[in-house]
Amino acid sequence: MPVFRSQHGFTLMEVMIGVFLSTLLMSGIVQLLGGSVSTYRLQLSKGQLEESGRYARDVLMTHISQAGYHPEPWQSGAALPALTGETLDGDALPGDRLGLQRWSRRNCFGNENPIKDSDGQPAFHLLQARFHVNNSNNFAITCRFGPDAASLTTQINNYGLIEDVESMQVLYAEDRNDDKTAESWVTGQAWQQESNVLAIKVALLLSTRQAFGQASSEQITLLDQTVTTPADGHLRKVSLLTSAIRSRLK
Repeated sequence: MPVFRSQHGFTLMEVMIGVFLSTLLMSGIVQLLGGSVSTYRLQLSKGQLEESGRYARDVLMTHISQAGYHPEPWQSGAALPALTGETLDGDALPGDRLGLQRWSRRNCFGNENPIKDSDGQPAFHLLQARFHVNNSNNFAITCRFGPDAASLTTQINNYGLIEDVESMQVLYAEDRNDDKTAESWVTGQAWQQESNVLAIKVALLLSTRQAFGQASSEQITLLDQTVTTPADGHLRKVSLLTSAIRSRLK
Protein backbone atom coordinates (compact mmCIF):
# COMPACT_ATOMS: atom_id res chain seq x y z
CA MET A 1 0.00 0.00 0.00
CA PRO A 2 1.21 3.54 -0.73
CA VAL A 3 2.44 5.48 2.22
CA PHE A 4 0.98 8.99 2.61
CA ARG A 5 3.02 11.58 4.44
CA SER A 6 1.55 14.65 5.99
CA GLN A 7 2.44 18.01 4.32
CA HIS A 8 3.25 20.94 6.53
CA GLY A 9 2.72 24.57 5.29
CA PHE A 10 4.16 27.84 6.58
CA THR A 11 3.10 29.00 9.95
CA LEU A 12 1.40 32.37 10.32
CA MET A 13 4.57 33.81 11.87
CA GLU A 14 6.69 32.64 8.94
CA VAL A 15 4.24 34.20 6.46
CA MET A 16 4.30 37.50 8.35
CA ILE A 17 8.11 37.54 8.42
CA GLY A 18 8.22 36.80 4.69
CA VAL A 19 5.78 39.61 3.93
CA PHE A 20 7.78 42.00 6.10
CA LEU A 21 11.07 41.13 4.38
CA SER A 22 9.44 41.41 0.96
CA THR A 23 8.07 44.82 1.86
CA LEU A 24 11.53 46.01 2.94
CA LEU A 25 13.02 44.69 -0.29
CA MET A 26 10.37 46.33 -2.49
CA SER A 27 10.72 49.61 -0.58
CA GLY A 28 14.45 49.62 -1.24
CA ILE A 29 13.91 48.88 -4.91
CA VAL A 30 11.32 51.66 -5.22
CA GLN A 31 13.64 54.16 -3.52
CA LEU A 32 16.53 53.09 -5.76
CA LEU A 33 14.41 53.44 -8.89
CA GLY A 34 13.03 56.78 -7.69
CA GLY A 35 16.54 58.12 -7.14
CA SER A 36 17.63 56.86 -10.55
CA VAL A 37 14.66 58.52 -12.25
CA SER A 38 15.31 61.81 -10.46
CA THR A 39 18.98 61.70 -11.43
CA TYR A 40 18.03 60.92 -15.03
CA ARG A 41 15.57 63.82 -15.14
CA LEU A 42 18.17 66.17 -13.68
CA GLN A 43 20.84 65.15 -16.20
CA LEU A 44 18.34 65.31 -19.05
CA SER A 45 17.32 68.85 -18.06
CA LYS A 46 20.94 69.96 -17.81
CA GLY A 47 21.56 68.51 -21.25
CA GLN A 48 18.55 70.37 -22.63
CA LEU A 49 19.88 73.64 -21.22
CA GLU A 50 23.22 73.01 -22.92
CA GLU A 51 21.56 72.14 -26.23
CA SER A 52 19.26 75.18 -26.11
CA GLY A 53 22.20 77.47 -25.42
CA ARG A 54 24.21 75.91 -28.25
CA TYR A 55 21.36 76.34 -30.74
CA ALA A 56 20.81 79.98 -29.73
CA ARG A 57 24.51 80.72 -30.13
CA ASP A 58 24.56 79.15 -33.60
CA VAL A 59 21.58 81.23 -34.77
CA LEU A 60 22.91 84.48 -33.31
CA MET A 61 26.44 83.87 -34.61
CA THR A 62 25.13 83.53 -38.17
CA HIS A 63 23.14 86.76 -38.06
CA ILE A 64 25.66 88.84 -36.11
CA SER A 65 28.71 87.85 -38.15
CA GLN A 66 26.97 88.70 -41.43
CA ALA A 67 25.26 91.89 -40.22
CA GLY A 68 25.87 94.93 -42.40
CA TYR A 69 26.94 92.85 -45.39
CA HIS A 70 26.66 94.46 -48.82
CA PRO A 71 27.65 92.58 -52.01
CA GLU A 72 29.19 95.72 -53.57
CA PRO A 73 30.81 97.65 -50.69
CA TRP A 74 32.87 99.72 -53.14
CA GLN A 75 29.77 101.40 -54.50
CA SER A 76 28.99 104.93 -53.30
CA GLY A 77 26.34 104.86 -50.58
CA ALA A 78 26.56 101.09 -50.23
CA ALA A 79 27.31 101.20 -46.49
CA LEU A 80 24.56 99.45 -44.56
CA PRO A 81 24.01 99.79 -40.80
CA ALA A 82 24.46 96.40 -39.19
CA LEU A 83 22.05 97.33 -36.39
CA THR A 84 18.49 98.47 -36.99
CA GLY A 85 16.40 100.91 -34.96
CA GLU A 86 14.75 97.91 -33.28
CA THR A 87 17.90 97.45 -31.21
CA LEU A 88 16.94 98.56 -27.71
CA ASP A 89 18.43 98.34 -24.24
CA GLY A 90 15.92 96.96 -21.76
CA ASP A 91 15.91 98.03 -18.13
CA ALA A 92 14.29 94.89 -16.71
CA LEU A 93 13.31 91.34 -17.53
CA PRO A 94 12.92 90.02 -20.17
CA GLY A 95 15.82 92.22 -21.28
CA ASP A 96 17.15 93.73 -24.47
CA ARG A 97 16.22 93.56 -28.14
CA LEU A 98 18.66 93.02 -30.98
CA GLY A 99 17.89 94.14 -34.52
CA LEU A 100 20.24 93.14 -37.36
CA GLN A 101 20.22 93.49 -41.13
CA ARG A 102 22.21 92.47 -44.19
CA TRP A 103 21.86 91.90 -47.93
CA SER A 104 21.27 88.23 -48.66
CA ARG A 105 20.54 85.86 -51.54
CA ARG A 106 18.54 83.70 -49.11
CA ASN A 107 15.33 84.63 -47.34
CA CYS A 108 14.34 84.21 -43.68
CA PHE A 109 13.77 80.47 -44.16
CA GLY A 110 17.19 79.94 -45.74
CA ASN A 111 15.73 79.40 -49.21
CA GLU A 112 17.29 81.00 -52.28
CA ASN A 113 15.56 84.12 -53.58
CA PRO A 114 13.38 83.05 -56.56
CA ILE A 115 14.01 86.46 -58.15
CA LYS A 116 17.11 86.37 -60.34
CA ASP A 117 19.67 89.07 -61.06
CA SER A 118 21.15 89.93 -64.46
CA ASP A 119 23.56 86.98 -64.17
CA GLY A 120 20.76 84.50 -63.49
CA GLN A 121 21.74 84.17 -59.82
CA PRO A 122 19.39 84.63 -56.85
CA ALA A 123 19.09 88.40 -56.37
CA PHE A 124 20.32 90.08 -53.20
CA HIS A 125 17.47 91.38 -51.04
CA LEU A 126 17.48 93.08 -47.66
CA LEU A 127 17.02 90.76 -44.68
CA GLN A 128 16.14 92.22 -41.27
CA ALA A 129 15.96 90.06 -38.14
CA ARG A 130 14.93 91.05 -34.62
CA PHE A 131 15.66 88.89 -31.57
CA HIS A 132 14.08 89.26 -28.14
CA VAL A 133 12.47 87.31 -25.30
CA ASN A 134 8.70 87.44 -25.73
CA ASN A 135 5.91 87.34 -23.13
CA SER A 136 5.83 83.53 -23.27
CA ASN A 137 9.48 83.30 -22.20
CA ASN A 138 10.57 82.22 -25.66
CA PHE A 139 13.73 83.41 -27.36
CA ALA A 140 11.97 84.66 -30.48
CA ILE A 141 12.77 85.97 -33.94
CA THR A 142 10.89 88.28 -36.29
CA CYS A 143 12.32 88.30 -39.81
CA ARG A 144 11.53 90.42 -42.88
CA PHE A 145 12.81 90.09 -46.44
CA GLY A 146 12.44 92.27 -49.50
CA PRO A 147 14.13 94.23 -52.30
CA ASP A 148 14.60 97.32 -50.10
CA ALA A 149 13.69 98.77 -46.72
CA ALA A 150 10.39 100.11 -48.04
CA SER A 151 9.28 96.76 -49.51
CA LEU A 152 9.94 94.22 -46.79
CA THR A 153 7.64 91.24 -46.22
CA THR A 154 7.39 89.69 -42.75
CA GLN A 155 8.12 86.00 -43.24
CA ILE A 156 8.60 85.03 -39.59
CA ASN A 157 6.67 86.85 -36.87
CA ASN A 158 7.64 86.48 -33.20
CA TYR A 159 8.50 82.82 -33.64
CA GLY A 160 9.86 81.12 -30.53
CA LEU A 161 13.20 79.47 -31.29
CA ILE A 162 13.86 78.32 -27.71
CA GLU A 163 11.47 77.91 -24.80
CA ASP A 164 12.06 78.81 -21.15
CA VAL A 165 14.38 81.78 -21.72
CA GLU A 166 13.91 84.42 -19.03
CA SER A 167 16.14 87.26 -20.21
CA MET A 168 18.50 88.46 -22.92
CA GLN A 169 21.21 91.06 -22.34
CA VAL A 170 23.32 92.55 -25.15
CA LEU A 171 26.44 94.73 -25.22
CA TYR A 172 28.24 96.28 -28.20
CA ALA A 173 31.99 96.72 -28.72
CA GLU A 174 32.64 100.22 -30.06
CA ASP A 175 35.80 101.59 -31.70
CA ARG A 176 35.80 105.26 -30.67
CA ASN A 177 39.08 106.38 -32.23
CA ASP A 178 38.94 104.57 -35.59
CA ASP A 179 41.91 102.29 -34.89
CA LYS A 180 39.91 99.10 -35.61
CA THR A 181 40.11 98.15 -31.93
CA ALA A 182 37.12 98.38 -29.59
CA GLU A 183 37.74 100.58 -26.57
CA SER A 184 34.50 99.97 -24.67
CA TRP A 185 31.37 97.86 -24.40
CA VAL A 186 28.18 99.92 -24.51
CA THR A 187 24.47 99.21 -24.24
CA GLY A 188 21.99 99.38 -27.09
CA GLN A 189 21.85 102.79 -28.84
CA ALA A 190 24.55 104.14 -26.46
CA TRP A 191 27.26 104.01 -29.13
CA GLN A 192 28.60 107.28 -30.56
CA GLN A 193 28.58 105.92 -34.11
CA GLU A 194 26.83 102.74 -35.18
CA SER A 195 29.35 102.07 -37.97
CA ASN A 196 32.08 101.74 -35.31
CA VAL A 197 30.41 98.82 -33.54
CA LEU A 198 32.78 95.93 -34.24
CA ALA A 199 31.34 93.06 -32.18
CA ILE A 200 28.31 92.05 -30.14
CA LYS A 201 28.11 90.14 -26.87
CA VAL A 202 24.89 88.33 -25.87
CA ALA A 203 23.86 86.59 -22.64
CA LEU A 204 20.74 84.44 -22.38
CA LEU A 205 19.27 83.28 -19.07
CA LEU A 206 17.79 79.82 -19.59
CA SER A 207 15.63 77.87 -17.15
CA THR A 208 14.50 74.26 -16.82
CA ARG A 209 10.82 73.53 -17.18
CA GLN A 210 10.77 71.35 -14.06
CA ALA A 211 11.74 72.25 -10.51
CA PHE A 212 14.61 70.46 -8.78
CA GLY A 213 15.71 70.59 -5.17
CA GLN A 214 14.96 73.28 -2.64
CA ALA A 215 13.25 76.40 -3.93
CA SER A 216 15.23 79.53 -3.22
CA SER A 217 15.84 82.77 -5.08
CA GLU A 218 19.30 83.74 -6.30
CA GLN A 219 21.06 86.63 -7.96
CA ILE A 220 22.49 85.98 -11.41
CA THR A 221 24.68 88.44 -13.30
CA LEU A 222 24.36 88.46 -17.06
CA LEU A 223 26.35 91.24 -18.76
CA ASP A 224 25.30 94.66 -17.53
CA GLN A 225 22.57 93.61 -15.10
CA THR A 226 22.08 91.39 -12.08
CA VAL A 227 18.65 89.76 -11.87
CA THR A 228 16.95 88.10 -8.91
CA THR A 229 15.28 84.85 -9.88
CA PRO A 230 12.04 83.61 -8.29
CA ALA A 231 12.19 80.94 -5.58
CA ASP A 232 10.76 78.18 -7.77
CA GLY A 233 13.45 75.48 -7.61
CA HIS A 234 14.19 75.63 -11.35
CA LEU A 235 17.75 75.19 -12.57
CA ARG A 236 19.14 78.14 -14.52
CA LYS A 237 22.10 78.63 -16.81
CA VAL A 238 23.63 81.67 -18.52
CA SER A 239 24.62 81.07 -22.13
CA LEU A 240 27.21 83.54 -23.47
CA LEU A 241 28.19 84.48 -27.02
CA THR A 242 30.63 87.04 -28.43
CA SER A 243 30.71 87.51 -32.19
CA ALA A 244 32.54 89.96 -34.42
CA ILE A 245 30.81 91.74 -37.32
CA ARG A 246 32.99 90.38 -40.08
CA SER A 247 32.51 93.19 -42.59
CA ARG A 248 33.96 95.69 -40.07
CA LEU A 249 37.21 93.89 -39.30
CA LYS A 250 39.01 94.93 -42.49
